[in-house]
Amino acid sequence: MSSNNRSNLLQKLAAATATIATFAKSFVPFYLIGSTAIFVTSSVVASALVAINWRQLRADARQVSGLGVGFAALYGLVVANYLLHTLGKVPATHLLGILVFHGLFLVLGFSAVRALPAVFAVLAAFAASYVLVIAQYTVRFGDPMRAGYLEDIFNIGVVAVSITFHQNIGVALGLAVLAGYAFATTRIRLLWVIAVTLALMFLYHIAARTAIAGVLCALAFLLCGYLCRRSRALAAAGLVALLLSTAVASGLFYRFAIQDRNVDEVAPDAISRTIRELQDPRPQFRLQIWLRAGQRIAADPARLPLGRGVGAYPIDEGFGAPDWLLHSTEGSKYYPHNVYLEMLYENGLVGVLLLAYLTLFPLIFALGRWGEVSETEKSAIAMYVFSLAGVAISGSFAYSYDFQFFLGMAIGVVALNRARLARNARAQQALSELRAGSLPSS
Repeated sequence: MSSNNRSNLLQKLAAATATIATFAKSFVPFYLIGSTAIFVTSSVVASALVAINWRQLRADARQVSGLGVGFAALYGLVVANYLLHTLGKVPATHLLGILVFHGLFLVLGFSAVRALPAVFAVLAAFAASYVLVIAQYTVRFGDPMRAGYLEDIFNIGVVAVSITFHQNIGVALGLAVLAGYAFATTRIRLLWVIAVTLALMFLYHIAARTAIAGVLCALAFLLCGYLCRRSRALAAAGLVALLLSTAVASGLFYRFAIQDRNVDEVAPDAISRTIRELQDPRPQFRLQIWLRAGQRIAADPARLPLGRGVGAYPIDEGFGAPDWLLHSTEGSKYYPHNVYLEMLYENGLVGVLLLAYLTLFPLIFALGRWGEVSETEKSAIAMYVFSLAGVAISGSFAYSYDFQFFLGMAIGVVALNRARLARNARAQQALSELRAGSLPSS
């Protein structure tokens, strides 16, 4: 086997193993086998495979050195805030988990961008597994949705796990259909559109609301990229129109939801569940969580610049300190359900501005060079948008390792395109010099 073929094989194996590691704790069938063992093993194997190709990784990283400085500033702020505000209140392993696992999955995602089809294949296999289980359950027992919740179709027997099935299934199906965009050539684009439509209908049925929002945001981004290639002015106008219409529709829906007194108390669909949550004053629901976090931030403006320190939110909520993934505590279950709000709460304006720069830059870059971005890279960016939308309405900064993976992948797209741009510039320069040298002297 030639060195190039061996390198390509290692990249594919690393990408596939990294994807398995990313979803080892959330892919339900792994729970039946031993998710922690799979997580640790796949993480170690993926890290070893990536380390073998460290020279290529270093060369790619040089293309995005500015973002590297941004990450150093962000996590430096996280460490400083921990030392200043929550040292002694929050276990050091919580901070260690953030630094180690975030760094790990950023690197794994960054490396995986060189073998995106391997990532897509693993995600498709996850989605297919869910579809097969749901299909056989439906044939045997009927509709898996009962009394507003998805049944324990995997026979786990643990309510805390089975109650999140709709989220895990929604993420897998959403990512799979977005991965399919890379292979949806003009001839089969209609089939892809049908697949997306069917997926959205099923996600609506099982009330996977975060996944629905993620898919819609990803589709809107793909449309925006298409319009950018045609006309940036048209794309900007379309984006403004989309944001305004979304804001108006959200406001109208909120007013309707608050006043609706006829909502079915057990209806399982996404709209009914959302209305019930908006009307429910209990503190564990998202709207109440956001309101409390916002009220605390507004009540203490002196902490607005730098925040309250890592892990402060669950302590302020009265649930105790969080800890890392391998030693979850009661406090680990509570967070503001929005990474930007969480960053503002715990690391202040400086933290949220750094996070906004790091998370939005790959999207701006991709839109600016949409014509040069490959179809597989567009799928990767779409999956990143899906993940970003998820953590913006339901995610945790400390524990959203899949988001770090897709963020690393999106930054990898930036690095590959900058490298291609540099190669093309050097080729053009060499061609110009060759032509100049071939001209006859006067």
